[in-house]
Amino acid sequence: MKLAYWLETLRQDVRYGIRSLTRAPLVALAVVLTLALGIGLNTAAFTLINGAVFRARVEKDPASFVQLIPQYSGKWEREENWLTSLEDYRAYQAQARSVRGLAAWGQFHATIDEDPSPNVSMLVTCNFFSLYGLDRAKLGRLFRAEECSSPGGAPVAVISEEMWRRQFSADPHVVGRIIRLDRQTFTVVGVTPAGFPGLLKSGVWIPWTMQPAIYEKDFFRDSSASWLFVEGRLQPGYTRSAAHAELGVIASQQDRLHPGRKTKLFLTNGSVYEHPAEQKVITWVVSFWMGLLTVVLLLTCTNVTTLLLSRAAARRQEIAVRLSLGASRTRLVRMLLTESLILAGLAGAISAYLAVRVPDILVALRPEFPHYPMQPDSTVFAYLCGITLLAACMAGLAPATESLKVDLASSVKGHESLLGTSRWRLRDLLVAGQVATSLVLLAITGLVMHAQYDISVADPGFETRQVLLVPLGVNVPPYTADAAWSFYRTLEQRVRALPGVQSVCYARKAPFWGDDESPEATEEVRLPGQPKGTGHKASADVVSTDFFETLRIPILRGRALQRADATSQKPAAVTVVSESFARTLWPHQDPIGKVIERSEGERLEVVGVALDTRSQTYGSTDGPRFYVLDSPSSFGGPLMVRFSGDARPVARAVRDAVRKLDPAETGVPRTLRSEIDDMSSRFRIVVDIFLLLGGMAVFLAVVGIYGVVAFAVSRRTRELGIRMALGATKADIVRSVLASGGRPVVAGLVGGSLIAIAGSVALARIVQGGVNVPLWDPLIYAVVWLLLVAVALGAMLGPALRAAGADPNRALRQE
Repeated sequence: MKLAYWLETLRQDVRYGIRSLTRAPLVALAVVLTLALGIGLNTAAFTLINGAVFRARVEKDPASFVQLIPQYSGKWEREENWLTSLEDYRAYQAQARSVRGLAAWGQFHATIDEDPSPNVSMLVTCNFFSLYGLDRAKLGRLFRAEECSSPGGAPVAVISEEMWRRQFSADPHVVGRIIRLDRQTFTVVGVTPAGFPGLLKSGVWIPWTMQPAIYEKDFFRDSSASWLFVEGRLQPGYTRSAAHAELGVIASQQDRLHPGRKTKLFLTNGSVYEHPAEQKVITWVVSFWMGLLTVVLLLTCTNVTTLLLSRAAARRQEIAVRLSLGASRTRLVRMLLTESLILAGLAGAISAYLAVRVPDILVALRPEFPHYPMQPDSTVFAYLCGITLLAACMAGLAPATESLKVDLASSVKGHESLLGTSRWRLRDLLVAGQVATSLVLLAITGLVMHAQYDISVADPGFETRQVLLVPLGVNVPPYTADAAWSFYRTLEQRVRALPGVQSVCYARKAPFWGDDESPEATEEVRLPGQPKGTGHKASADVVSTDFFETLRIPILRGRALQRADATSQKPAAVTVVSESFARTLWPHQDPIGKVIERSEGERLEVVGVALDTRSQTYGSTDGPRFYVLDSPSSFGGPLMVRFSGDARPVARAVRDAVRKLDPAETGVPRTLRSEIDDMSSRFRIVVDIFLLLGGMAVFLAVVGIYGVVAFAVSRRTRELGIRMALGATKADIVRSVLASGGRPVVAGLVGGSLIAIAGSVALARIVQGGVNVPLWDPLIYAVVWLLLVAVALGAMLGPALRAAGADPNRALRQE
């Protein structure tokens, strides 16, 4: 009986809500579009995050997909963590009963033919494609079983359709074509369809048995080396926990073959979020972005609440009549909330359509974006339903309860009390919230744009456009120290002789090559006689002669390093220090001739002071640094070449010179400017997102403030008429309206500034190590304050001028 009564009253509320909304179609349309903006943006963003972070990159049966991730302890710790060895993979493949179709793959970067940009390519087992749901190639074929059976026996390749179109101009005869991966030749045997989710957007797959031809070391001979990602499918009837237990037993058995090794095995769903090495960072990033989008949703709901409050105040006479006739307040609240749910439901339907279109929109805007499973799943629709219900409650509850705060005697007559206008109303709090959230988004947008400027425009303190950076790997095995030193010196001589080359140098810490903030990058530097533990932290860079000339780093005092310094008979070696180093150790003193002591006791005499640079973190000046000359016992890092003219022929000549000395070297020469431009283009996506959010915030703030002030003026018509009848001037009326509307604006500016500082701290933590986002910039906050004040004044001025121009006699007669 109660259920039937509840359903009947719900039906009545829905019918009445629809009739009520059709009587005010413009208000209903404004509410639906505003909510669709906030809900749609949140849903679209969550669809992207869900596909890229929380789901495995597979389309076929993602529920059964698993990834094995080992973490080794003991002497196998560090770089081999998270990757599986060949012998462990074969043990899992042979003994596991809970998983099927275990496939393995390794990843490498290689240039393809004459393309100077390295592509991400993969070494895969022959069952890799079937694991990801691909049974047939678009052109040609996939790998055969015999091509994955013996090391080095099958130099064949499968390319993606994206690469086929981009690099081979959709050549229909590409199957059978010979391509070069670095210096190895492969025959193209197939092309995968566009959007294949096998972890690549544009690249090449080759059989895993070709690993000895790609890597420096043959991992089929050293089967205990870890280099493989391992993935598979759960057998029907097995859960992930059961499979994890069985695979853990196999891992323990493998540990017995390697005394001192202990394996902690993770079995994930294949998503980025469940990877143990990424979970902490991903949590921060997702929380930050969803927090920003929640702010936009709150701003949207605040606008809708403002609209509905205006309508609720206009309906007080209706509500008073209903209460006088015996309607319960609970029933009236439910009736009013039903109207909000109808509006939010319509907005949610629009948002659902947007979520379905997200993949197409993303491909149209960013064709190079990696393939992720972006089609909305149950998680996305559950999120959509949740925020739709939340938005309906947030936007509708306050107006519903406000509608019931009526004085029956005056409201039935259509009057509204003028008492208490100096108190803070709910509408004032909403305006303050809108201004605060707008300031947060605009301030962080300004800080991000400041960081973008530091990346792309600000002077890093050295030459970037006419200097090539050439990565080298000869300071690692199988090279000995003597062989590597000989390689460096020979390469330097050959590159110096190339046409267009002006100077050549090496540096262990080339610009944007490593992180000076990490503990491994710094050491303690002391003055002579200073006890250990009381010195200063500084980074040391091992450089060759011509380093400062090649990068055009000015020497402010003294001189640069010279080759003669390596053979000097002085009691101390020499060093050049940075400005910040000199200021830290010898403030207001001349550092030339001073002596410092390194952590291992070596003494260095300062012969020069170099200009501070911004070479490690974009937008941030490097900390204290000192430079020492390379030697056979201390060297390494990439080659840097200063040249004149066009970079492309010089880069090709340098690459050929490197590969003639060592065919295994695959580094691609690039200008330092191109490194900066790449970072700038990647960071530009963040800037565009904040610009979009900031623009939306300003638009919503204008609409909200205007609506609140206009409504407040309309409710104070009699009061303003009385003031004008008693002698108030038009300026007095404008001043009164601006003052009453300005209080919440000022409160929002103050509160928003405090929240924005906390938000900038969170953003700086997310992007730390690559880009410096300033935590506080008075100019940015001043511009944002002025912008919001101007926006608020513009929104309030219209209603204020209309109130000042009203006829007081007409205002007094409206009762």
